[in-house]
Amino acid sequence: MTDILSSISNLEEKEFTYLKDIVYKETGIFLAAHKRIMLQSRLNIRLRINKIVNFEKYVHELKSSPSFYQKEILEIINRVTTNKTDFFRENHHFEYLKNKYLPEVERNTRQTYSPKKLRFWCSACSTGEEPYSLAIVLREFFQGKSGWDIKIYASDIDTNVLQTASEGVYKQDRMATIRRDLLAKYFVENNDSESKTYTAKADLKSLIQFQKLNLLQSPLPIHEKIDVIFCRNVIIYFDKPTQQKLFAEISRVMQKNGILIIGHSETLFGISDNFKFLGQTIYQKNS
Repeated sequence: MTDILSSISNLEEKEFTYLKDIVYKETGIFLAAHKRIMLQSRLNIRLRINKIVNFEKYVHELKSSPSFYQKEILEIINRVTTNKTDFFRENHHFEYLKNKYLPEVERNTRQTYSPKKLRFWCSACSTGEEPYSLAIVLREFFQGKSGWDIKIYASDIDTNVLQTASEGVYKQDRMATIRRDLLAKYFVENNDSESKTYTAKADLKSLIQFQKLNLLQSPLPIHEKIDVIFCRNVIIYFDKPTQQKLFAEISRVMQKNGILIIGHSETLFGISDNFKFLGQTIYQKNS
């Protein structure tokens, strides 16, 4: 008899079609035909954990048991989403904020006596390196400048990576892109384990609010206007109609003249006319 816990099941076309359709329905992520082997390899562990012998029976359980579906869909989503990220990844975006955007905001606020309030949203924050990088930039820029109300909203659909992000604990090899002085200033070095780790200090964590959020939600559950939105390396997972809906919603929740930052290989061309291109995959909402 085949050992269920060690066997590998092949994902046939019929089951792949069902699984990719529910992934699309739940997340908006489109899995092309060449993604079948990837999906098979990532979901075989779910078959073993559930002691299900093949994908035919797995799909049958998803279809016939609402409770199994509700439990398992979260696991499927967590395994389909890709979470490649680093501290200060695509650093030119952070340099833009530090050298151009934030000085302009500070100057305009001083000249117009408008509220010292800024809201940021990292819309696919993964394991947290992006919002923590942003928090470092903001702490550095606004140090010694009183009266500012600043908050970073950080969201992801994957509950596993959100847990890592909220804990803010990273292995030593993840910290190589952080300047040594900033690492010492904003992280605590932990030497109580076999591999050295670093924990984000409360000063950084206090700026960030982590939450699970599905970008397909409409309307997006964002209850105040956002000044700067990071939506990097997200477009590539969605088909064009989903992209268009997403960026219509993003435009709706943004402040007038708000800044949108997307990934280096992405573009809003043919997706949204609500933004003007500033360069280096940075856009500004049309006034």
